[in-house]
Amino acid sequence: MILLFLFPVLLHSFGYAQAIMVQPMTCEAFCLRQLKPLTSTIATLNNHLRVCESKHSINASARVNRIDEELKQQKFTILSNSHEIFKNRENLRDQGKLIEKRKRELRQPFIQIGSGYYYIEHTTKLNWFGAVHACLRYGGHLLRLNNKEELDALIPRLQKYGTYWTDINDLNKENEFLSITTGFGAEFLNWGMWEPNNGGGIENCVSIGGYNFRMNDFKCSTKMNFICEAFEE
Repeated sequence: MILLFLFPVLLHSFGYAQAIMVQPMTCEAFCLRQLKPLTSTIATLNNHLRVCESKHSINASARVNRIDEELKQQKFTILSNSHEIFKNRENLRDQGKLIEKRKRELRQPFIQIGSGYYYIEHTTKLNWFGAVHACLRYGGHLLRLNNKEELDALIPRLQKYGTYWTDINDLNKENEFLSITTGFGAEFLNWGMWEPNNGGGIENCVSIGGYNFRMNDFKCSTKMNFICEAFEE
C-alpha cells in the first residue's frame, strides 16, 4: 500500500530531475543558435576588413610609387633645366665675347678722344656726301658735335688751319641746321665771324677749321678732310 502511494511521487521527482539535467543543454543550444548569425557576421566583417586593409595598402603603395616617380621626373626636369641654363649662360658669354670682338673690329680705325671714339682723316679729301658715306663704311657717322668740351678735346689732334666736315647741314631749309646723323637740330653751333653767310646762295654744309676751328658753311661739293665718330653704345 505504501509502495503504491510512493510510486507516483518518485516518478514525478525523477521527471523533475531529468528536466533539471536537460535544461542547461537546451539553453546552450539556444544560445548557440542565437549567436551563430552574429559569429557569421563578425567573420564577414573580418574578411571585409582584411580586404580593405589590403586595398588600402595597395593604394598607399601605389601613391608612394607615383609620388616617387613624380619626384624623379621633377629632379630630371630640374637637372635638364640647370643644364640648359648653364649652356645658355655659356652661349651668352660666347656671344658677349663675339660682340666685344665685333665692336673692336668696327672701332679699328677709331681712337678714343675724351669720352668718344673718332677717326680723323688727314689725307683723303672728299666732298660732304662722300665723307658721309666713308664714315658709314667705317661703321660710324660724320662728326656730330654735342658741346664745346668735345670740340676742345679734338682740336689738339687736328692739323693746324685744316678744315674738316661735320654732319651739320641746312640742305632742307635755309638756316635750319640739322644733324644728318639724328635728323634733328644741331645740338652745338660755334660759328666763325660773319658765319653762316651762305656765300653765293649755295653753301649748305658745315665744316670746322681755321686757327680756332670755328664753324663755317661751305659748298657741299667742296673736297676737304673729315672726322668720323663711332656710334654711341
